[in-house]
Amino acid sequence: AAVEISVVFFFLTIVLGSIWARPAWNTWWTWDPRLTTAAITELIYVAYFMLRSGVEDPDRRARFGAVYTLLGGISAPITFMAIRLFRSIHPVVIGAASGTQEKMNMSGDMKVAFFFALFTFTVIFIDLFWNRIRLGQLESQVEQLKLKVM
Repeated sequence: AAVEISVVFFFLTIVLGSIWARPAWNTWWTWDPRLTTAAITELIYVAYFMLRSGVEDPDRRARFGAVYTLLGGISAPITFMAIRLFRSIHPVVIGAASGTQEKMNMSGDMKVAFFFALFTFTVIFIDLFWNRIRLGQLESQVEQLKLKVM
């Protein structure tokens, strides 16, 4: 359920970031480390669905999916750390920039907007996640009822 929602969030981030980048950097896409690692993470998440749909046995599908999800989850922190590890056009805005002790490299208004957006999207994610889990439980109940009828 979380991977499904994350695919949508990552896709929106990449597309909206490209739309914003066009007037700011005069290009839709650069092979910047953060952009590249974000695109790789998106592809890893999409490959998860291919793995899940390619395995017939439910136990093997669940086991392979769980292991793949844990390994694929490593790509998200790598995407976050890409601007610190490699030269990038993206600025370091969270955490101490090199040579400074400041934890957030943003103005006061930017911090308010950032934390409001972070809170809002966290609430949206939790709501979508809860509804997707509930939908999965209902799907399971329907499947059990179908088996009883047969």
